[in-house]
Amino acid sequence: MMRVLLIDDEELSLEVMEIMLHKIPNIEIVGKYNNPIEALKDLGEVQVDVIFLDMEMPGMHGLEFAEKVMGKHSDIEVLFVTAYPQFALEAFEVNAIDYLLKPVSMMRLQKAINKIEEKLALYQTREQLADQSKSILRSYFMVSFQLIDYQNNEVKWRTKKVKELFAFLWHNGKNPIHKSLIIEELWPDKQAEKAVSLLHTTIYQLRKTLKEIGVENPITLINDHYKLSVQLEADVLELQEIIQSDSLDSKKVERVIELYSGDYLENDDFIWSIQHQQELKQEVLRYLQKFVVSSKYEKDYTKLVGVCLDKMFVLNPYDDMIMYQLLEYYCELNNTRKVKEVFQVITHRLKDELGVSIPTNIVELKNNYFNKF
Repeated sequence: MMRVLLIDDEELSLEVMEIMLHKIPNIEIVGKYNNPIEALKDLGEVQVDVIFLDMEMPGMHGLEFAEKVMGKHSDIEVLFVTAYPQFALEAFEVNAIDYLLKPVSMMRLQKAINKIEEKLALYQTREQLADQSKSILRSYFMVSFQLIDYQNNEVKWRTKKVKELFAFLWHNGKNPIHKSLIIEELWPDKQAEKAVSLLHTTIYQLRKTLKEIGVENPITLINDHYKLSVQLEADVLELQEIIQSDSLDSKKVERVIELYSGDYLENDDFIWSIQHQQELKQEVLRYLQKFVVSSKYEKDYTKLVGVCLDKMFVLNPYDDMIMYQLLEYYCELNNTRKVKEVFQVITHRLKDELGVSIPTNIVELKNNYFNKF
């Protein structure tokens, strides 16, 4: 049974829509309102699947009403019914499920109802699959952000801002984030009123996206603070767990190199992620350096030490110590080709790119190696 709420300031329009809906099976009208403000107050007291909403109403415009619903009731669909076709674009911008133009024909109404039923059935199916899977969502934050659903499919985001909002809320972990901070980070160039509207719409779209993959009540709002409550397996969490431990097991070192395929959210250009991106890189470098120093003279780890040094050279290409260590590593292996290759890269980066001299200890290391021959 689909539970429908009707809101229209014209009594005749309400009665006509009620009569038409009664002709369609499995429809229950749970309320009728001429005043949108009263409807909004009562919304939490009644179970609703879809709101049939007029656009032009005294006291509150339909678009404003829809945005307020989106901010508090992500499980409710909104369908606009209006005599003004110029509002069609705005209706879909706030993610309304459909748009009906007065006078509404029975055929067009039935088509809209079918569309809503399909969407509600999809939600129910996704929820059941999520319950059956007994798993949690997987995510990738290294290089680019990706979210993998319970059926092992990549989640498609409605907009880039919806994707960024999810990543931002998750990035802040268990800390509820005030809406003003979210606006400051995601919409710093927007005027206050527009930014608040964008926040409400994006929160609504994020809730809808997560609901479609079977996640219920993913976002809580308390005292203007938003918090994401979604369990995730994340590559960055696994990475942090390893590098913050005291273990230098070779398998874990290999896993760190595998996980760190690129910087944290490197390709997403989220300004708020830059500080953590740099901090995480430095933690990884310290971990790999610790392994290199502790395993330098252990033959079993000779190859892995080289892999670590190569990785460090990529992550921090202008660090004198890493340059020296990598060159020394290939000198000790008597790998003349790699000694020449590494020294050429050092020369290009320092002299050609930066216009600075190569450190004396690096030049001496290279010269001493070739003087042996």
